[in-house]
Amino acid sequence: MFSERSYQAQIIQEDLHRSPKHDLKPKRKKSYESLKDKAKAYLKLFLETSSIHGLNHLVASRRQFFEIFLWLSIIFMSAFGSLYLSNMTWSRYQSSPTVVSMDRDMFAWNTTFPCVTICPNGIRNIDKKKLEIYLRNSPEENKTKLENFIIGLANATYKSFEYVPEYSDISPDKYIDLLLNLSLAFKPTLTIGVSNVMLTIVPTITEMGLCYAVNSRIAEYNSPEYRAANRWDIITNGKKSLFIHPLDGEVFAQVMNMSSPYSVFIHGPQEIPDITSKYQYSAEGYYMKLYVTALTVYTSEEASKLSVSQRRCRFPHENNLKHNSIYTYTMCRMECRIKLCLKHCQCIPHFYRRIGDEKICGVEGMHCLSKYKDELYTLQDKTGKRINCGCFPLCDDVNYVTQSNALQEWFLGTNLQWGMVTYPRMRYRRDIIFGFTDVLVAVGGMAGLFLGCSVLSFMEIVYFITLRLMCYTYGHSAKK
Repeated sequence: MFSERSYQAQIIQEDLHRSPKHDLKPKRKKSYESLKDKAKAYLKLFLETSSIHGLNHLVASRRQFFEIFLWLSIIFMSAFGSLYLSNMTWSRYQSSPTVVSMDRDMFAWNTTFPCVTICPNGIRNIDKKKLEIYLRNSPEENKTKLENFIIGLANATYKSFEYVPEYSDISPDKYIDLLLNLSLAFKPTLTIGVSNVMLTIVPTITEMGLCYAVNSRIAEYNSPEYRAANRWDIITNGKKSLFIHPLDGEVFAQVMNMSSPYSVFIHGPQEIPDITSKYQYSAEGYYMKLYVTALTVYTSEEASKLSVSQRRCRFPHENNLKHNSIYTYTMCRMECRIKLCLKHCQCIPHFYRRIGDEKICGVEGMHCLSKYKDELYTLQDKTGKRINCGCFPLCDDVNYVTQSNALQEWFLGTNLQWGMVTYPRMRYRRDIIFGFTDVLVAVGGMAGLFLGCSVLSFMEIVYFITLRLMCYTYGHSAKK
């Protein structure tokens, strides 16, 4: 008896040396019948010689119908099992190929110095002298009404839209320019306890109004100058963030001689605060000292090559936002609020960047938004279900945890000091745990387990539908 491979080899040899039989009185077949017979013979040849297990039993001689049906069922179930488990493997590769692990060698990396955004509070950010000059030059007869409107507009956020008094003589398109022109000059003294390092204060427009950021790489994209120039480019020559090392010891920065109460937000260098961010408040004439530690998450070079849906995070340059030049998690949430504002009231607040034919909310629009303030603030619907904004975290991000917050009266002005006393002893690393090579190994294992397939089996299929088919067709044509 022949083994299965010897049997297949014999079939191939017979196919190569097979010659057509000629009857004494050949019968002419119709062309489509002849083509049908050739197709059946070619399919039989493939099934007999294929290295995929079980196919040869379908066309072997002296097989009963029940046997053929049994083998066909077995082959179908095996193919289904292979495809089902392979699809599960592919889905895993697409949805969760990464893992977050911990690095504990604290002396092997640098830590970003905490970034702060300082927001002077409401009307105290309005220059009284500028306001008096504006009111004096305004044609409005009711100066008190205009002044109350400006004060209400300066305090307008998602929490207080309903308190903005009615006033229609100023176009909503001019709201942000009006507030910028009347804002109090913010020129405190900025120092840091690191030699040969100069930090700068960057004005930035936020959901809390005009604020000022220190050590941020993102604040400039929302600066009045960037918006006024109608820029959408990515800033490549911007100032880099300050990094510190445990060997540097305790590092502090100070903003001194501020002239108003303020709220301060601490965040990473590639983030900005929004209306829901945690903050610390200081009244005028107080000295605030904030000491924080950092929690860093970064993405390895291999994991960064995956798609956004695979690693489930974004880099700033992978921007899918319409109202900003780069991507951050907070900006994505702001984009989500913009969509909700347009959905509910067909306008957006004045502190957002307008694009296209979007309408800036007037007083009536802000009162409309106040009806949905809980949804806009929390990004949750009335049932408490979170609204799907499609926001992924940043792939490289730093979060800060406040260790201590001291607030004391200070007769030398309103000052802020922040810095790091305790350096992080670990950081998180996002890396690949299940790569494309693992997918190939798993899929190949499934095909081999269920069908006895290999790479050569798939090459056989390609061979039979290309070169072998051409040779087979040419050989039969030449014999006519």
